[in-house]
Amino acid sequence: MAPQPARRSRWIAVLLLLAFFAQVATAARQTSITLDEPLHIASGYACLLTGDYRLVEEHPPLLKMLQAAPLLLADPPLQDPRTSAGWASADLIAVAREIVVAYRPLDPLVYAARVPTMLVGVLLGALVYRWAADLARRGREGWALLALALFAFDPNMLAHAGVAATDLGAAAGIVAVLFAFWRWARSARNPRLGHALVAAGALGIALGVKNTALLLGPVVAVLILRAWPSTRTTRYLVQAGVVAAGAFLILWATYRFEVGPVPGLPFAVPAASHALPLIRLREHMREGHSAFLLGRNYHHGDWRYFPVALGLKTPPLTLGLGLLSVVISAATRRWHRAVNLAWMCVWLFPVLYFATSLVSGINIGYRHLLPVLPFAYVFIAASLSVRAPVALTVQRLVRAGLLLFLGGYALVTLQLHPWHLAYFNLLAGGPDGGYRYLVDSNLDWGQTWKALRSYLDDRGITDFYLSSYTINDPRAYGLDYKPLPPWPEAPPVLPQRYNPPPGVYAISSTQLQGVVVADPEMFDAFRKLEPVARIGHAMFVYEVGASPAIEWVAQCATPSAPLPVETLREGFGIGAEVPLLNFDCTQSWIVPSGNGRYVLPRTAGHDWAPLAQARLAYEQTQTGWVPPYAIYEWRAAEPPAGPAPQAPAGRRVAVGEVLSFVGYGAPELHIGETAVVEAWWRIKDQPTGPLSLMVHLLGPDGTVVAVGDALGVPGDQWTPGGLLIQRHTLVIPAGATPGAYALHLGAYTLPDVQRLPVSDGGGAPADSVVAALLEVTSP
Repeated sequence: MAPQPARRSRWIAVLLLLAFFAQVATAARQTSITLDEPLHIASGYACLLTGDYRLVEEHPPLLKMLQAAPLLLADPPLQDPRTSAGWASADLIAVAREIVVAYRPLDPLVYAARVPTMLVGVLLGALVYRWAADLARRGREGWALLALALFAFDPNMLAHAGVAATDLGAAAGIVAVLFAFWRWARSARNPRLGHALVAAGALGIALGVKNTALLLGPVVAVLILRAWPSTRTTRYLVQAGVVAAGAFLILWATYRFEVGPVPGLPFAVPAASHALPLIRLREHMREGHSAFLLGRNYHHGDWRYFPVALGLKTPPLTLGLGLLSVVISAATRRWHRAVNLAWMCVWLFPVLYFATSLVSGINIGYRHLLPVLPFAYVFIAASLSVRAPVALTVQRLVRAGLLLFLGGYALVTLQLHPWHLAYFNLLAGGPDGGYRYLVDSNLDWGQTWKALRSYLDDRGITDFYLSSYTINDPRAYGLDYKPLPPWPEAPPVLPQRYNPPPGVYAISSTQLQGVVVADPEMFDAFRKLEPVARIGHAMFVYEVGASPAIEWVAQCATPSAPLPVETLREGFGIGAEVPLLNFDCTQSWIVPSGNGRYVLPRTAGHDWAPLAQARLAYEQTQTGWVPPYAIYEWRAAEPPAGPAPQAPAGRRVAVGEVLSFVGYGAPELHIGETAVVEAWWRIKDQPTGPLSLMVHLLGPDGTVVAVGDALGVPGDQWTPGGLLIQRHTLVIPAGATPGAYALHLGAYTLPDVQRLPVSDGGGAPADSVVAALLEVTSP
């Protein structure tokens, strides 16, 4: 009989496995079909029903066939894939749309396909517990419960155990192979055929689940060579051959012992269809995949992707205990044991796998790191099981603290239920902050449609827009939507993307961040708004109200090329009646009367005081067919604010019939230095011809010391009632003397340089405004 503590640990392990299954099973009922599930289901169903493997896509079919097996009993039955329009051309998407996406009712079908993955998840948890218990110090097998608890409440494991996909199955297969191999190879002096056959079975199954298992080849080869010096027996080598041959036979059985041609080979080979997923995966990696990382969209791999994903989506407790385990191994001088066969089975594959991920051309999700996590749980439990030379009281305090942390770990996961996929740790700001760093299957895989339907029904909303990338049909969940890009029914680029019309918008966080859409910045107007709801932390709902009509659009045409007129009118949804104004924002600024928009290059024009009142409404941050730009919304409810211009006290000075002087702003003036004076003018009317604004600095003797004439807003762009601000550059000569200098402002016509008359309503006529006396000092 097993000792009482061991039996108690096993019962607790059973309860943890039940808790894992309960979380997955209930979450799977509440989430909608995800992006990849119809492809896996259709592929597995076709292979299972027909024996034809043309639809295996990028990964072998074994787990997909297991997921599709319950669907053989579906009522009504699924359509025979051979009758699909996409069958002849091996178009998996077309077949999936016909036999899975179009099936009604969809929920029972999807849930049935998810159940095998749930059971594989339970098996993986059992393997983690057993391996950790076997590696723990004798009498301290209870530490294996820590490994199982980390597994059972890890949101990443829960998320992928509840969908009909291959990622969790790959992790389970890889762990099973190395655990079985360790059990066989550790008795290399007297190797057991039964253990070898189990290892062969596990390896064959893993190879039939996902191409990830191909990395087991070099790992197993290294481990066999590592065990060889301790045995040197013929039986060991024979059994190693049995492992290889048995694994191949099981993989071959997955393809029903077919023999056929492989592209590039002049002869037929067994399991020829296994080459198809390898070929398609290679093509996918060569072509790349749209991805998002840390605010940047790209198409080919970035080595930072998986380190960032590991840091932001791994629970802090796992990260902390992993680091502590490394420290303990170093402190107890156990590094020499790293080449021990048992420890090599734990660390060799995850290290090789993670290193390989750094050069991957496909960056689509943390799910590709799932095979690393179970080894981390086992390593943590085995490392912490070491007996430390501390008092019993300290040991009890450590255990109590660990139980407290585990309780918090489980509570966070339970609070997130059923949106395990959306988990991000505190470094990312939690589930609601993760979209700023990673999207796609890290957060948003299409799982929120059921919850979106409930949200809309509760509020009586029947008219709404939807953006989501998928082959699935939201109408299967009663979502009657208006399509936004990238739906095929919608235009490729969102009309009125700078100024969305009023309505309710549901936008997937993946599309919000510009993944798999024609323009990565397409939905930036929504990124500048606060959503009214975040369904499952992944689907953002916006309620856009009616905004004041746009009365003008002012575009800075320098230093970058301006946006074309048709782009502006289409993007804002405005007609020819709305004036489009151009100005040079490196030296001037205009505030037309009424409500409008500013379009500025991201490299200039953002330091003007009135812009502080405007709302940043849209940005294109990446260079495309035009340079990056920003759009600001201006509402005319308040007068322009900023550093108050210093107007002559009690004076309202008119310059000709076109301007009235508002005031100026000037820095301290120093001899031999350059200063920028800012002049503010109210526009009364458009000039009849070209002109320029003047700023002259006159010395104490009345001579002109510095001139800064300029105009960055052509007269034909002026709008009566608006504000014009011009910056003038004055260079104070090195030979000037300190004293009070008069600042003269005005305007003159071109090309005859005739100054416009200046009048303050009572004084003598003049040709300039004496704005102030400015003190010029030595530097």
